[in-house]
Amino acid sequence: MDFRQLRYALSVYKERSFTKAAKRLNISQSAVSEQVKLLEEEIGFELFRRTSRGIESTDRGRTFLYESERVMGDLLSLSDTARRLRGALQDTLTIGMGSGMAQIFIPRMFADLRNDLPGVRLEILTAPTKNIFNELHEEKLDAGIAIESDPERLPAGLVFDRLIDAEMALITHPKHALARSKQPVDIGRLLAEPIIMSELTVGYGQVVLSLFTDLGIKPNILAVVDNIETIKMIVQSEGGIAIVPRACAENEVTLGLLKALSIQPARNVAFSLFRRREPMSRRKETALLRLREMLKA
Repeated sequence: MDFRQLRYALSVYKERSFTKAAKRLNISQSAVSEQVKLLEEEIGFELFRRTSRGIESTDRGRTFLYESERVMGDLLSLSDTARRLRGALQDTLTIGMGSGMAQIFIPRMFADLRNDLPGVRLEILTAPTKNIFNELHEEKLDAGIAIESDPERLPAGLVFDRLIDAEMALITHPKHALARSKQPVDIGRLLAEPIIMSELTVGYGQVVLSLFTDLGIKPNILAVVDNIETIKMIVQSEGGIAIVPRACAENEVTLGLLKALSIQPARNVAFSLFRRREPMSRRKETALLRLREMLKA
């Protein structure tokens, strides 16, 4: 039994497919199948079975692979030990987040970060939700903060932990006619309004689209963009309206650049911390656990 065989088997487990696992590992499918077969011969039982829904782990396979993840985490922690022995005292934890989330989470993250994450340097990248999921899947990110998505749309091998709930609100230019509304704005009133949307198949863009489709109406989409900062800039330029998490526009509302209004029916979204199922090094796991506590505060 060797590290490579465990790594290949865990990839099949996460992808639920030998073909997808081979693509992720950048090797041939036959090589993955051969190494998994050798591992199964070594341990004396099958790890996977084929079903009408694809590849699934057997009961014994699931237990074995769960323990394999733990063992691989211990092995990865050896890199921390080696780094410390050669004098490299820092590890890098790479976090991705949507562009509009900075004003929500950055103050929480950096309140006392130097004392709370010893030995770890943060690398923070902003990206659209779809990119965050893809880069987590491709192991370019250690974790990502994004709008909680339909589990069926979540790439295999990712897990998430809910951080906070946020109210969705209508944002307009302060001079827009809707800005004078004293009551929550009915979604039906927005039918003819040019609306700026985000990604329509994931994240809060999917949530906003469902607000209209649930009522059997189609929004008048003027533009679809991949980040909330651009959405806010278009609305500030009187280019249209948008529905976004209220907390993502608080700074602009405070400065008088935007007006935020409640909507009817009301809708909340959940911000969650996403990561791969497989363990990271012990130092990164400790840092991510502390970071999660900060973000929930």
